[in-house]
Amino acid sequence: MTTIAELHRRRRDIVETASVIDNLLTPEQLSVNAIAKVTHILLCDLCEMVTEHLAGEHKDLYPSLLTHEESSVNNMAWGLINNDKLLKPEFSQYKRKWLKDCEFQFTDAFIEDTRGVLKSLKQRMDLEKTTVIPKLEKAEIFATA
Repeated sequence: MTTIAELHRRRRDIVETASVIDNLLTPEQLSVNAIAKVTHILLCDLCEMVTEHLAGEHKDLYPSLLTHEESSVNNMAWGLINNDKLLKPEFSQYKRKWLKDCEFQFTDAFIEDTRGVLKSLKQRMDLEKTTVIPKLEKAEIFATA
């Protein structure tokens, strides 16, 4: 079962990885083959973290939220589910387009797409930090540790 501490940890790991990637997304950095390779690996790892995070929410979080007696909790769950409908395909398309092979020739289009995906992810992680987790703590839906 998911705990508040687990949600915090997963969210923190995603935010930290995304921040590192964002700092590496310059033409100067990516012109160094070793940095490009590390960036590619981190992007693959980030996609996996996001996939696992969203799957965990669908399995452990949403069922409890959707059956909760408070309508605000139900509404929050539906908002997250609707957000997932946008975020999941965006990550899948990004992964297919940019991470399918081992060529580390990152173009301006790659950097632009990556920044777009990172922006969407940041918005979701901010939502979880400012709204979802505090509401879960207040409603005492999950254990804190």
